[in-house]
Amino acid sequence: MATKHNNLFLFLTLACFAGIILIFVFDGYIGLYDKLVIDNGQYKQNVEWDEWAQQEKYGGSVGASLERGGQAEFTYTIENHRFSEYSDVIEATLWNNRVKVADLLSEKVSVPSFDKTEVKWTVRTADILPANSPVNQNYFYIVKIKRGILEREVNINVYISNIIKEIPSPASP
Repeated sequence: MATKHNNLFLFLTLACFAGIILIFVFDGYIGLYDKLVIDNGQYKQNVEWDEWAQQEKYGGSVGASLERGGQAEFTYTIENHRFSEYSDVIEATLWNNRVKVADLLSEKVSVPSFDKTEVKWTVRTADILPANSPVNQNYFYIVKIKRGILEREVNINVYISNIIKEIPSPASP
């Protein structure tokens, strides 16, 4: 005697549909993600992991401006959305005209599964500008952040302040 399974195909279809949805959710979530926050004292700039991908795709660049005598605080966050622990060395270096100026950071990080970690460093214009540099000249630097084989670049523009120190009095007739 055979029994009928009227709803069997409906349940199989719903299970396959739910499986496909779960695959897309996990595929979009599982992985390593990085984020950079640059705070120059005037505003904070957030660079998310997908903006790095857009930079590589469209050729744009991430950048920040610093006034002479100012500083920028960098916070680099690594989010591990994987089932295994992630460990690597994070290196940040400062470059000018393809010449390394300074090592800013070299730190070994270990991120447990489904957790995140941050590394921080500061760039001070007083430390990076050449000795006896002209006061009215801008300088351009690149901060390279290396994590394993992945390398990120941030442009740094050190500019002069346009503050007028003394306002001349108008000429009398």
